[in-house]
Formats: sequence, C-alpha cells, structure tokens
Amino acid sequence: MKRLLGRLNRSRAWPIGMRSLRLVLAVLLGAGLAGLSAGQVQAQAGGDALTVPAGAHVAGSIATVSRDIRVDGVVDGDVTSWGGSITIAGSVGGDVVSYGGAVTILATGRVYGHVLAAEGALRREAGAQVAGQIIQSQAGGEALASLIDLVAPDSGAGSAGAAGRVLLSGTAAALLAAACLLFGSFWPRRMHIATATLAALTLRSTAVGLLTTLALGLALPLLGAILSAAVLGIPLLLLLLVLLLAGYAYALAVVAQLASTRLRTSAAAQRPGLAGPTVGVVAALVLLLALVTIVAPVGGLVLLGALSSPGLGAVILSRGGMILPLAARAG
Repeated sequence: MKRLLGRLNRSRAWPIGMRSLRLVLAVLLGAGLAGLSAGQVQAQAGGDALTVPAGAHVAGSIATVSRDIRVDGVVDGDVTSWGGSITIAGSVGGDVVSYGGAVTILATGRVYGHVLAAEGALRREAGAQVAGQIIQSQAGGEALASLIDLVAPDSGAGSAGAAGRVLLSGTAAALLAAACLLFGSFWPRRMHIATATLAALTLRSTAVGLLTTLALGLALPLLGAILSAAVLGIPLLLLLLVLLLAGYAYALAVVAQLASTRLRTSAAAQRPGLAGPTVGVVAALVLLLALVTIVAPVGGLVLLGALSSPGLGAVILSRGGMILPLAARAG
C-alpha cells in the first residue's frame, strides 16, 4: 500500500474535511425543498373531500393521502391522491393520478396532462378533454402490490412468493456482481485511489459513508413521494434508484478490493485490474446479500448499505477515485 501511495504522491489533492459531507447533505436538502416549492402540496389523512371551488385558482399542485378531491376551479399543477377518488369538473394543468380510488372527468373537465387510475374505475364523460394519455390499470396496481409483497413478504404468501423472492434476489445479486467487476475492469486507477483512501482513512471513510447512507434513507421517501405524484416522475424516480445502486456497487467493489489486498502477495497487490481474490470477495459479499435478501428483503438493503458505506465514504473523499486526499498521503 505504501508503494501505491508513493506512486500517487505527485497527484494534485484537495483539502478534505467535513465539507464533503455538508455538500452531500446540502444537495439532498436542496432537492427536497425544490420539489416542495415547485407546487402547493396539501396532504390530509381523511375527512371531507378537498374541493377547489369554481372560480378558485391553485398555482401549484394538490395531493391527499386518502381524502377525495374535487376540482371545479383551476389547478395549474398535478392532482394526486394515494387512496381517494378524484373528480375533475374544472381545469388541471398537470397530471391527474389516483393510486387507489376512482377518477372521474366530467363533461366540463379539462386535463392538460395524463390521467391515471391505478386501482379504481376511470370514467370520462362526453365532452371532457384530456390532452395526455388515459391509463387505467388494475393489473398495474396488482403488480405494485406484488412488488410490495416481495419487499415486505407476508408469512402466508406461500411457495409462489418465496420463489419470486429467490428469483428477484438472484437476479439482483448477478447484476450487482457484474457491476462491481465492471468497475474494477474499466476504472482500475480510480479503484486503486479509492481503495488507498479507504485503507488510509478507514474511520473517516466509514463515518462519511454511513452518514451519507442515512441522509439518503431519510431523503429518498420524500423525494419518491414528490416524483411519484406525477406520471412522468416515476421514470425519473427509477433512473435515480438505478444511479444510486450503481454508486453503491462501486463502493462495494472498493471494499472488496481492499479486502482482497490482504489475500494477495505484495507484488500482485500493486497490479491494477481484477485478480482472483477480488472476484472471490465480490462473490462472497454478493452471495451473503442474496441470502439475506431472500429471507428479509429490507434486511438485504440495510446490509448493502452497511457493507458499502466505508467504500462510499472513500469514493466521496477521493472525489470519485480521482484524487488521493492529503490526509491519506500523510498517513
């Protein structure tokens, strides 16, 4: 490891401190505030229907959890309810989405976005205008429920649910292993810099990685609720999740490479690229994650975050594996 640090000693380094963590937290907080400020979001747990009366104008979006919505006036943004029904007699500038209730577009209704009724009935009177797509999919709601069952399995799900979890866990494990090995193949120098950072600044990397994982765990539900309130926001949410999983795969590869250096000779440890021990460590970690995910999918996600967090912190401190921190050189 000292030889590796010596070869990288001529690289330009940036001062590293808690600024990296503050930057990550600021970006996450800014994303959440930007989403909230993009429209006027109202969420209620129950009670009478939320009504936008004729002549009223809502500049942003409205949303409820289980309360029905009726729009007789004008809403510039989206109209969303997770479990309530939606009736549109006025004008909606965005999407109309109900995940658990019925959607009715009256003859005087105007919707300039998409209309989605995931579970309930969808009724459109003659004369109603919808500029976007009209989607009614009870099968889609059942698919969503099946996905929830995979993440939070029911003890009475039976062999079909268990087989689904095994298939899902096996597929995810194969993709995770492939991503880890690809990072090591295509970015050997970045991997070595991030690994050197983790070796020299283990405690700091672990702290930064765990705090970042915690911040993401707190921010993602809020951001997911904001994005899923619109039909077009769901693909963006999926893209965000893919990017996050790629980042954690990169971090897990860094952890695996550091572990593999303990199993290699000093000469082999200095050569960039993949080696047998690295592949073996990746396979062992992925197999452990797959087994835990089959039994408790949420536990598998938690374990992935815990195992990858030290590597994630090292990736953040090394600017994605591009620059070795000054503190790591000094160590």
